[in-house]
Amino acid sequence: MSDDQSSGARHHRAGYLSPEEQAKRDAQDKRFNEAMSTAGTRIYQQRAADDAKVDAAAAGGGFTMDIDAMKSLLPEWQGIADELNDMINDGQQLRGVTKPAEDPASTLQKKAADSHADAYVASLQQQQAYAQGYADQLKQAIAKYEQQDQANAHGLDKRG
Repeated sequence: MSDDQSSGARHHRAGYLSPEEQAKRDAQDKRFNEAMSTAGTRIYQQRAADDAKVDAAAAGGGFTMDIDAMKSLLPEWQGIADELNDMINDGQQLRGVTKPAEDPASTLQKKAADSHADAYVASLQQQQAYAQGYADQLKQAIAKYEQQDQANAHGLDKRG
């Protein structure tokens, strides 16, 4: 008997985790995913609060963005939202990956991979919703500005 075996040290084949070790990792992964989801939610809530402050300032006349700035930002934000949407579609395919073998370790690895894929897609969905919301707000602001600009021009034509 070797010294390692007599001391109770565990030996594993490379790349193999015992079901107990895998279950421990799964529990850690679940806690990590929950923490990341909570942190992500807090970030988006903070951004929403910051945006609300900007909106309030704009309503009170304390903040303005000119039409050219809004028009230059719109394609960037829409591009981000579209790219995130593509990433969501790709991420949803990750669950379709099959496990390499029909054994307990492969089953646990597949379960962990699916959990990570779900967390990844959930994160992308939050980011996409934020980016699309921002792009939609820019579209609305541009439309309102252009509508007001047309009304002003029409009013001048009547007077002229």
